[in-house]
Formats: sequence, structure tokens, C-alpha cells
Amino acid sequence: MAASADAIENDALSLPIEDRARLIVHLLESIEERPGGDPRAVERAWLAEAQRRYDAYQRGEVQAIPAADVFSELRKDDH
Repeated sequence: MAASADAIENDALSLPIEDRARLIVHLLESIEERPGGDPRAVERAWLAEAQRRYDAYQRGEVQAIPAADVFSELRKDDH
């Protein structure tokens, strides 16, 4: 008998964070329109994006937001 989505979700939430992250990646890959993308290409794209954002910050084009403010806003959205 197949486990219900609620039971699977509860089990997944009890996993250590590293295991949850790995599970998230696998689940997202299972529903992507382009399955089987090259992980190295994805990593290169993220690194390029991170560098672009950092360079914009260094040039003063964008401002950093303190993590405490970000998490406070996220907590507000949960309520």
C-alpha cells in the first residue's frame, strides 16, 4: 500500500537538514521540464549569478539586507 503524501511529508520533515536538502533536489528534478540537466552547468550558472550579484553590490548598485530583517519578514509571511 502506498504511503500518503501527509505521512511522507511528516517523515521528510523529521530528516536531518542535509537529507531534506537532497530530497528536495531529487523531487524538483523529478518535475523539471528539462530533466537530466548537467549539474556542473547548473553550478556554473549559479556561480556566475552569485558573482554578478556580488559585483553589483561592490559597485553600490544594490544594497545588502541584514539577514535578521529577511528572516523577520519571512516569519511575518508564515503567520
